[in-house]
Amino acid sequence: MHDLLQTSLFLDLKEGLLAIVNRIKEAEIIQIVSPADMEGVLALSQLEAALLDVSIPYRRRLQPPRRHVPRDEVPPLPEGDGLTIHLDPFEEAQNSMLMEDGVIHIHPLQVEVESESSTRSHHGAVDCVAICGTIAAIIAPDGARVRKQRAMVLAGTWLSNRMESNYDPVMLLLRDHLDSEGSIDVRTLPEVPSPAPNMIPGLSAGMLKRLRRSWPGMDFEERSGAISELVLPCLKEEGLSTMRVEELIWHRAIVPGHDVDIASQLHVALEGWPEDSDASRVHASVIADNLIKQGHL
Repeated sequence: MHDLLQTSLFLDLKEGLLAIVNRIKEAEIIQIVSPADMEGVLALSQLEAALLDVSIPYRRRLQPPRRHVPRDEVPPLPEGDGLTIHLDPFEEAQNSMLMEDGVIHIHPLQVEVESESSTRSHHGAVDCVAICGTIAAIIAPDGARVRKQRAMVLAGTWLSNRMESNYDPVMLLLRDHLDSEGSIDVRTLPEVPSPAPNMIPGLSAGMLKRLRRSWPGMDFEERSGAISELVLPCLKEEGLSTMRVEELIWHRAIVPGHDVDIASQLHVALEGWPEDSDASRVHASVIADNLIKQGHL
């Protein structure tokens, strides 16, 4: 794994993240509190993987999913000994992390990002999953569970509503970083063995099937033309931002050796998420266990 702290994405966050890691290492016991939503589960699984890798005791505490909590209500944190890490993936992005006596609040953070493809800096927000994945890599850089889950660092950004814009510099930087270190492969849609169906409105399944058969024998220009023809009807549909369509067509992130890309995993997992609050918490706990064991959904 390549150190995310050395990228422009975490340049201004490095000091705060290292302070959080020090608090975690000094704690006798930790409880991780998270909502029973996909975003929360992805984040807490990153932290739990690291704590297991270095044998730091902890307790998982799942709260009701966001949709079961009134907009103006803040669920109280459960009481517990030691250090509480409160994951709040739906909080508005802040400038810094809040650390109180016995409690660390982890929420999205505002950042200024520089990229090699642009001469100017861009503003964005780092989500809880990426933050927790970076903390996990600091705690256990050689941890087997942390390495297994490394690709899912990208998942929180994909779920973020910031992907509804036409440019998200944070997502692009994370994707390219994970690709360069070998944690993911970035492929065009015809190269993904088992993408989830119906993710792209207007996409012809029959045309995609024919294109997949012809793809190996095509040169670059033929592939570009065929992709353009495949995508053209989708551009007239509503429901997906231009950036999401581009990522789903041209830049599917897939774990090496797997058949199902990350966006498809998330799509299928969200479709099967229970509506009931108690069932959601049970389901979320099972998903977290599987993430830690397998590294994917």
